[in-house]
Amino acid sequence: MSEEINHSLNTEIDVLKKLLEDANAIIANLEKNLKDKEKELSDLSKFTNEKISSLSIELENGKRKISVLEKSLNEVNRTISAKDENLEELRAYQNKFETSVEESNKLKAEFDDLKNKMSIIEEENAKLTSQLVELNNLLLQKDSEIEELKAKLFMLQPPEILTGDVTTEGRVKCVKCGAVGKDIKVVEDKSRVLSYVGNIPMYAKKHVCKKCGYEF
Repeated sequence: MSEEINHSLNTEIDVLKKLLEDANAIIANLEKNLKDKEKELSDLSKFTNEKISSLSIELENGKRKISVLEKSLNEVNRTISAKDENLEELRAYQNKFETSVEESNKLKAEFDDLKNKMSIIEEENAKLTSQLVELNNLLLQKDSEIEELKAKLFMLQPPEILTGDVTTEGRVKCVKCGAVGKDIKVVEDKSRVLSYVGNIPMYAKKHVCKKCGYEF
């Protein structure tokens, strides 16, 4: 009876030992796995820290780049603003230029119109000038006729109204040198206007000696 109990106890002890060994093996395996996990966690933590550090550096670099880009963007915005102002000035100049062109076109049209009017006036002036020349020629012709008539009238004047000496033949004689006949000419005395025929002055007559130049 005691042997059976001992055998049973030994069997249980063996089972318990086996269980303990198994348990120890499991624990050892778990500890190994735990160490492996701890190492993995350590490696992962190290990697994570390195990654975090790298990302932090990249973040700082990114921030610096963003700061530089913001400055560049501000410069670009200022440049754009300046360009916009220049564009507005150019548009204002363009409007002024277009206005000047319109005014210039108007002035050119007025100038062309005045030029055409001047051409018409010049044509009319040319016609008037031609007519004036014809009238002057006619007046000269009439003056010549009037002078001839005046000369004839002068020659028909009685001898006693002449201011110079008169010869026994009734001819005028220069009182200074004695020249007579063709040596005495009759001219208009421009200093003495007797009357006007229209706009033509009628001058008095005077004698001029061709030899000595004496006027009487």
